Amino acid sequence: MPKLEDWEIKKYWEIFQGLKPSNNKLTGEQVSPVLKNSKLSTEQLSKVWELSDIDSDGKLDFEEFCITMRLIFDSLNGNITSIPNELPNWLIPSSKSHLIAANKAVNSNQNLGIDYDDDEDEDDKLSDNFEWYISPTDKATYEAIYNSNSDSFGRVKFDSLNGLYNSLSKVPRADISSAWNLVNPKSFETIDKDQVLVFLHILNQRENGKRVPRGVPASLRATFSKEVPNYDLQKPAQAVSSSNGNNGTDNGKKSFASSYLTKITGSSNPINGTDFSSTEGTDWEEVRLRRELTDLENVLNKASSGLKQEKSNDNELAIVKHEFEQLLKYKQSKLSQSSVSGSTSNGKQLSEIKGDIELIESHVSTLQDYLTGKQSELSQLQQEIQALKSS
Repeated sequence: MPKLEDWEIKKYWEIFQGLKPSNNKLTGEQVSPVLKNSKLSTEQLSKVWELSDIDSDGKLDFEEFCITMRLIFDSLNGNITSIPNELPNWLIPSSKSHLIAANKAVNSNQNLGIDYDDDEDEDDKLSDNFEWYISPTDKATYEAIYNSNSDSFGRVKFDSLNGLYNSLSKVPRADISSAWNLVNPKSFETIDKDQVLVFLHILNQRENGKRVPRGVPASLRATFSKEVPNYDLQKPAQAVSSSNGNNGTDNGKKSFASSYLTKITGSSNPINGTDFSSTEGTDWEEVRLRRELTDLENVLNKASSGLKQEKSNDNELAIVKHEFEQLLKYKQSKLSQSSVSGSTSNGKQLSEIKGDIELIESHVSTLQDYLTGKQSELSQLQQEIQALKSS
């Protein structure tokens, strides 16, 4: 079976980057020179674009660009006699396989064996009164489903929720795909917690007879960019209190995905633990790093202060040492003069001078040892400061 080779993907990446994509996507105008240089007919290029632009946003991301390039090269190299009517399975990115399945269902007027005529009749019965408000009970249910299906990175794949989809008798697969695309506008292979909660809420509303909306509010789109979510979008306080404990559903209706929750958790009632919603969006790692940085700055300031004190002490020692050295030179000079004169009358004075010199030499030696010790401490302190800065 053919496949995209690593060297081939690298070559396409260089071309893709050379066209200067915006938000990791290329417009038709940006890709046009590459397409026209292939010398394929306008009809062929139009078909290539239609197959490549899987999410139908009028732009090509890198995966879609790879599809475009491979189809063109296969056509030019004679590996295919004509542009195919649909993408071969090996050329479909896994992150967009659900879009292909949804498009096939729409084009064939089928959805997992369900006749679209029946769907159209059912669609007429759907309500446009879609509620974006997520009640605490519904949110707890959605979180239980999320916790049971998320990976170690807190992400959820589309196919990982197949068990849930099968339990929703009133939600066609096409509507499931539409809901997924709403919360996943960049067509990533996985979505995070905020997106999962909104995705499950759309399915819950659809199961309860509400039509899938065509878009999401701007405040919810912001949550998909890692901002703090606001689940209470439009529900005023009095409207919430007037729900009479229905939690956004009609009386007598079965709670969302109860059979699925029973299967994965052993109970249809989600676990009610401590509410940590007030901490959502807090960057604990940033807080920890800032605290460590403050501690490090305090240590550096303390070390710098100690270094300045040591330098001050060293300067004082140097002055004292210099004074003693000058005194020693003076005494030695006097001794030399006395030795040359050879006068015995000054014998007593000479003895006193020798005693003074020996005393001074002793002081100088003591000060020299003290200075050496302080210089060693200063060197060690400077090494510790350098190590702190490096870490």
